[in-house]
Amino acid sequence: MRRAGLLVFSFYLLATFASCVSEGTLTEAPAALVMYQTKPSDSRLVEVAKSYAEAINANLGEGLIHPGLYAEYGVTLARLGCLQQANTMFNNELRFFPGSQWYIEVLKATLTPAFAADTLWDTTRINIKSLDTIPVTLTDEEEALQRQQASDPEYQRFIKAQQREEREQQAIEKEKAKKEQKRARQEEQKAKKKAREQAKREKEAAKRAEKQAKEDAIRAEQQRQDSIARAEQKAQKALEKQERQRQAELDAQRREQERQARREARKKRREEFARKYEAWLIKNGYREAPDSTDVQQPEP
Repeated sequence: MRRAGLLVFSFYLLATFASCVSEGTLTEAPAALVMYQTKPSDSRLVEVAKSYAEAINANLGEGLIHPGLYAEYGVTLARLGCLQQANTMFNNELRFFPGSQWYIEVLKATLTPAFAADTLWDTTRINIKSLDTIPVTLTDEEEALQRQQASDPEYQRFIKAQQREEREQQAIEKEKAKKEQKRARQEEQKAKKKAREQAKREKEAAKRAEKQAKEDAIRAEQQRQDSIARAEQKAQKALEKQERQRQAELDAQRREQERQARREARKKRREEFARKYEAWLIKNGYREAPDSTDVQQPEP
């Protein structure tokens, strides 16, 4: 299995290196892969892993991931013994490029069979410093070089300068992180203040709306009551008008009856006066008494 993995790894690195150089994915250290191919060692393989990690971070900063980059990094991690992390990188490749499923399955079955069923992925920035903690086996040449460098004052000064530079860079990054945190807190406070003000405005608007709704309800009820009162007044006026009309008709009938009664009374008085006058004329000889046959009897 180790021999098969080595063959796959060697073939894959050679194939992908050409594409990486042409596409510009290993922008930080493309020579690391060449050095590893020239003289393989674990320490140089770590440098290859760093170059892939730097390329991935650069891609993430640009918002673009080149096809195969996560897979390349995963193969390198697998050769360094970081199988679970390698499997995660394979999953990242599959997440960005689903069309690579067959090839990723081959890599997982060959290099990370124990984690092949794990579908965990992580596309955050890679902590390159963490790669320095990977245990590596040095070659005799590398151990001799380390001993030589350990006794070289110039190299020691270079190491100290590099460490000092790293500390300064860390201090700058720490200060930058503090500023970012401060700015983030300020933005958060602004957002909270804005949210509180918005909530206050919404609460006041809700109160105004509730008050307006109550006033509208009261106004509507008052209008309803006024409408009912107007309708009742109108109905009452109509009844009063009808009553006045009925009373007027009764008064007119009564006056007509009174006039008729007065006319009948005047007629009776005239007839009575005429009879009395006729009788007086006859009595005093001014007129002869009419024959009984001539007297018109009143109708029964």
